[in-house]
Amino acid sequence: MAKTNYKALLANRMEQDFSKWLAQPHVQEREVYRFLHTMKGTAGTIGLMELSEFCGHQLNSFAEDSTALLPAQTLNSLMDTLTGFFTSEESVPEKAANASEETPAKESFVLVIDADAEFAASVKEALEAQGIPVVIALDGQKGMELFYALQPQMVILDRTLPDTDGFDLVAQIHEAAKSRFLPIAVISADDRMENQIRAMELGATDFLAKPLNMPFFAAYASNRLRSQKALSQGSLYDDLTGAGNRTYFNQVLEQTTALADKTKTVFTLALLDLDHFSKVNGTYGHLAGDEVLRTFSGLLLKMKRESDYLFRYSGEQFALILPDTNAKKAAALIDQIRSAFAETDFSFASSEPFQVSFSAGISEYRNKQDAPVNMADSALYQAKQNGRSQTIISGRTADDIRRHLNLIIVDDDSLVRRLVSKQFSGWKPEDFDLRIEEYVDGASFVESPWYKPEENYMILLDGVMPKMDGLEVLNHVRSQYPHENIVISMLTSRNNESDIVLALKNGADDYIVKPFYAQEVVARVERLTMRMFK
Repeated sequence: MAKTNYKALLANRMEQDFSKWLAQPHVQEREVYRFLHTMKGTAGTIGLMELSEFCGHQLNSFAEDSTALLPAQTLNSLMDTLTGFFTSEESVPEKAANASEETPAKESFVLVIDADAEFAASVKEALEAQGIPVVIALDGQKGMELFYALQPQMVILDRTLPDTDGFDLVAQIHEAAKSRFLPIAVISADDRMENQIRAMELGATDFLAKPLNMPFFAAYASNRLRSQKALSQGSLYDDLTGAGNRTYFNQVLEQTTALADKTKTVFTLALLDLDHFSKVNGTYGHLAGDEVLRTFSGLLLKMKRESDYLFRYSGEQFALILPDTNAKKAAALIDQIRSAFAETDFSFASSEPFQVSFSAGISEYRNKQDAPVNMADSALYQAKQNGRSQTIISGRTADDIRRHLNLIIVDDDSLVRRLVSKQFSGWKPEDFDLRIEEYVDGASFVESPWYKPEENYMILLDGVMPKMDGLEVLNHVRSQYPHENIVISMLTSRNNESDIVLALKNGADDYIVKPFYAQEVVARVERLTMRMFK
C-alpha cells in the first residue's frame, strides 16, 4: 500500500474520532492525550513529520492519567488545526516514502551499559541518528547477558554501576572482546589519571570523560566500528577457543563445496551446540562458561581428523567440515566425541562437579541442490526438540522441520500494525519461518492463548494503549512466561525517561521511539532475535 493511502486512512480515522467527540458534551482529558500520542507516532512513521511534531508539542497541554472532562467545543481549534494538515500537501521524506521497498542490512550495533537511563538514551539517540543501532542495559548483570547473547560490535560502559564495578566488567569481557577485536570504552565523570590507567590495564580500548560531546562521540563510535570490522575480517581464528571463526568457515565451506562439485565426491557438515549453556553462565559465571568453551574446543581439535576443519560458528555453537566423508562416518566420530566429553567434569569455586552435553545436526553434501548449512541447522534443531544430547542426520531436504518465530504486534493503532506487518511480510529469513499476529490492545493479547513453550516470540509492544498499558502487559509477560524464548521491544512516543527506565528494568530488551521507519524495525528484530536461532 502506498504512503499516500496511509495518509488517507489516517485522515479518515481522525475524522471518526472527531465525530465521536462532537457527538458528546464532554471528552475525557486522557482520551485526548492518547489520541495525540497515537497521532504523533503514526504520522511520523508514515512520513508526516510536521503533523507528528505538532502533536508532540500538544501533548504537553494534556495529562495522560487525568479523568477530567473537557467541554467538546473547547477542542474545536485543535480539531481545525489537525484537519488543516490533511488539506495541505506535506512532502514525505524520501526515506519514509521508499521504506517498504528497502531491505534491511545486518548492521554493527553498540551495547551501552549505564545506570543513567537519560544519558544512555541520549547516546542511543545520537548514534541511531547516524544509522548505528544501540541496545541499553541499566546494570552489569543485564549487560553481561546482552554481551554474550547478542555479540555487539562495541561496548560502552560506565565506571560505576549499581550491581558491580565497571572495571570488573571490563576484566570479565576483555578476553571474549579481544577475540572479536571489539572496542570497549569506559566512560566516567571521574576522569582521574589513575582511573584512565586502570581502564587501559584491564583491556579497555578507550576512556572517555563525562559529559560527552555527542557530535564528537558519534564520529568516534563510527571510527571504532569501521576499525573493528576491518580487523575482524582480516582474522581467521577465534582467540578464546582456537577454532576458526565465521569468516574462515565461509571460506572453507565455499572451497570444499567447489571441490566436491568438481570431483563428484561428498562431504559432511556438523553443527554442534552446547546444551543449556546459558545456565552455565547464569549459575557459575561467564568466566566458567569461557572455560567450558575452551575445553570443548580443545577436545574437538584433539579428536577430529587431520583433514577436518573446526570452527566456532557462533556463541556456544561449533561447526565441523569433514571432507570426503559421508554422514554415517561423521556421526560415528561425533558419538566418540560425545562419549569423551561426557567424562569431562567441570568445577568452579566451591561448586559441585558438573558435566555439559551437546546436541548435533549433520548434513551430507552430494550436489548443488543441497543446502548444507540449512540442513544441518534443521537437524540440530530437531535434536534439541527431541531432548538434546543427541545427533540427528538430516534427510535429503531441509524442510522436514523448520523453526518458527512468532512476531506479535500489540498496538491499538491499526495503521502502525498494518505498516509493520506489511514490511515483515517481505522479510524471508533463512533460518526460520515467520508468523505474524496482531492484537488491537494489551488486554486482548494477554487474554489470548498465544504462548507455546516450543516456539520463539518477538513482541512489539506499544507503550500507551487503552484498557491495559504497555508496561502492564510487559510485567505480565515477564512474570508469567520464561525469558529465553521471548524478546520484547517497546514502541513508544514518550519523552519521559522514567517510562524508559521502567520498561528496561521490568524486562524489555529494547525500545523503539516513534516515529520510526518500518524497515529499521525489521533490522532491529533480526538482531534481537538472533540469539534464539543460534
